[in-house]
Amino acid sequence: MNGSPIDPERLGALLDGRLTERQRDELLARLAASDEGVEVFADALAVTDELEREDRLAGGAAAEAGVIPFRRPARRAAWLSGPRLALAASLAAVAVGVTAWGLGRGGEGAADDPGRYAALLARPGIPAGWNASPWSAARAAGETMDPRARAVRIGARITELEAASAAGDSAAARRAAAEVGALLEPLPAAGPAIAVYAEIGRRAGEPAAALATVRERGRETAARLAGEDGVALGAWAEAARLAAARRDAEFFRARATRDALARAAHDPSLPAEARAAAERARAALSAAAAPDWEAVEREAAGILAAAAG
Repeated sequence: MNGSPIDPERLGALLDGRLTERQRDELLARLAASDEGVEVFADALAVTDELEREDRLAGGAAAEAGVIPFRRPARRAAWLSGPRLALAASLAAVAVGVTAWGLGRGGEGAADDPGRYAALLARPGIPAGWNASPWSAARAAGETMDPRARAVRIGARITELEAASAAGDSAAARRAAAEVGALLEPLPAAGPAIAVYAEIGRRAGEPAAALATVRERGRETAARLAGEDGVALGAWAEAARLAAARRDAEFFRARATRDALARAAHDPSLPAEARAAAERARAALSAAAAPDWEAVEREAAGILAAAAG
């Protein structure tokens, strides 16, 4: 593409109709000036069509942003390959990205952000003596971690990072940021996300507000790379553990928490042990007397151990 490269996030915003009219016109002009730009953007539109096909068949609403003046290729996304497929899929993922765990556009309380669960905690910070890894650490040499397990662990570390940052615990924040970076390292194209978490670690002593935008960028990128569903599950389960340890009843009254717990209990993609632990946590929370907080904390840890082990 002639001139400076166009940011995929900006192209994703164009696909999603989130640019102003002036921004949209400027970006379309840049794309139209390059044959390669037209082809790659058309590829992205094809992939987006594939991802949104079920919504359209179900009678989903048409995009409010209007028709983008580019021809769509007659060929389907199946013919794409190599770097062009990777870029097109990346752009389409920026624009679509809706998952069963609610990491999509809209919804209650920034539903696209895995940091939303830590934000529900009444008391930030990590308790003294906290067991940050309830899952099994044993792994044979050269053994590859299951992608879902990696995503769940990343989500748990994101919650720890957010809680530690809010409490001004720079040591815990630095440790969590380093662990997110290490978990991201084996993933393709993770270099920029790893750099974000390295920056967070270096600046961990700064006020939480000073790094809010950087942490948000890291959360979004990590979830996209590792898998939104798994990251969301890990972020919620770790926040649930922290809330139970602090007897934080308000956390469990929040709609986002109730929905997450119900999903964990009925998600067929989760191990049976994780679903059973979620059911037991629901029972402990719905008791007529005060919740059995130790049981809730234990079952939240059980969800993490089963899903991230």
